[in-house]
Amino acid sequence: MKYLYAFFALALLLTTGCSIQDRVERREDRLLGTWIIEKASFNEDGALFNDNVTNEFAGDRITFLPNGRLEYLTGDGRFFVGTWFIDALRDLDDDLEFTIDADFFDGAGFLAFRWIGTINRLTKNNFNINVSEVDGTLRLKWDKL
Repeated sequence: MKYLYAFFALALLLTTGCSIQDRVERREDRLLGTWIIEKASFNEDGALFNDNVTNEFAGDRITFLPNGRLEYLTGDGRFFVGTWFIDALRDLDDDLEFTIDADFFDGAGFLAFRWIGTINRLTKNNFNINVSEVDGTLRLKWDKL
């Protein structure tokens, strides 16, 4: 009888367990839709304080579409299309860190800019990302429309 309980407990664990790919897919599903910038800041390497750069992103909207496509409209009317994907990495403490890679192309099809960043928060209504730049980190906070 003891073995029967152990078998059922193991079967329950295996059927309710969640793979890394399942966790990535749930984040991808949450990301789909249109987001508008809430706040942006830049932390230059070695600086003690962040610079508020929200005005540079005022009115920006990004739409994450299925199949890894995206559209980005800046507050001043520039339009970009691109691709995106989310990945998961294990850190030294065996915690998962979710990353996003996105490429943005201009109307002529040339790469305009790229995000290689870490997702700090992703809910149904909030998306926070830290994007690595050459001389620091760009922190973007988005609200879902």
